Amino acid sequence: MTEQPQHTGASVPAQPRRVLAIVIAFAVIGTGTWLYKRPPVAEAPLPSPQAQASQAASGFAPAEPPQGASTAASAAPVQAAAAPASASAPDYSAMAKKAMEQANSPAEALRKVQVALGGGTPKEMLEAAQTLQMCSTMAGAPEGLHAMRDRPGDVPAPIKKMMDDVGGVTNEMIERVQSEVRRCQVFDSATMARSKELFQRAYEGGAEGGAAAYLSALQNPLQKEKADPALIAKLQAEVRNAAAGGDADALLHLALATGDSARDLGVTPVQRAGYKAAWKTIEDEKLPGVGMGAIMEKAMAFAFDQAKSPTPLSAAEQAAADALAQQVVDTWRRKRKGG
Repeated sequence: MTEQPQHTGASVPAQPRRVLAIVIAFAVIGTGTWLYKRPPVAEAPLPSPQAQASQAASGFAPAEPPQGASTAASAAPVQAAAAPASASAPDYSAMAKKAMEQANSPAEALRKVQVALGGGTPKEMLEAAQTLQMCSTMAGAPEGLHAMRDRPGDVPAPIKKMMDDVGGVTNEMIERVQSEVRRCQVFDSATMARSKELFQRAYEGGAEGGAAAYLSALQNPLQKEKADPALIAKLQAEVRNAAAGGDADALLHLALATGDSARDLGVTPVQRAGYKAAWKTIEDEKLPGVGMGAIMEKAMAFAFDQAKSPTPLSAAEQAAADALAQQVVDTWRRKRKGG
């Protein structure tokens, strides 16, 4: 884990910022890969075969029939259009990619942050805060990735391992990160400086994952101001309680805790293993059939490697970790069903 830098002035040391930017860049890449390849049926059923064929032929969703038109009459054009198009199904991957690009455009990112700053929902505030926090560290990511590609011998060993785990730095990877940097250019420095405010408001509003996110923001190595110890202790207790109830963000926070952070949170290696297993199961069950837990685990392999216990768990310790994971997942399932 990156150690807390010693600040001697207003500027942040370049090396910690660059390392953090690279880590975030890899997280963006990992998440983006899933988003662009995500099956379009994950959250909604596909249209009927007739509707699919009609959309493929016209490029647009079929219009509603005029009021008073008979069902047979309105169905005839659809059937006629379906015939020549039946051999080729719509390219849902391209459609999903285009929709995702629009949803993550600079204009849309700016709109979402403005909504949150103007008094959005706790969830909107949390998402906006995370966007601003990412943007505040992304500026050096392309330069860092170029250096990793062109001068691998200068790359710190842990970062090099992370790079190797995903197949090295490619031009496509750099282009994707540059795209994120461009998206972030819609925010001025004053807006990006409000991320902590949004984390606080999201937490106080009861956003799921709000306690863990706010705690992480306050303990960010790049934070210049030291947080109130009483507030940190309060958030740590709330993160532990949220994890016990199956809050995925709280579980991930505890699963990655090491050193002083693990000590302050009271997290043991057994608990860390149990929380990680529970987190992975819950992520899978939130979106059945996608394998989201494994996808996210791979995207964050570097962080999990850093948090790995130096000695393997004994059989008894592993059994305790499994029992803890099952207990957390059972609690989360009951809450999800309203029980």
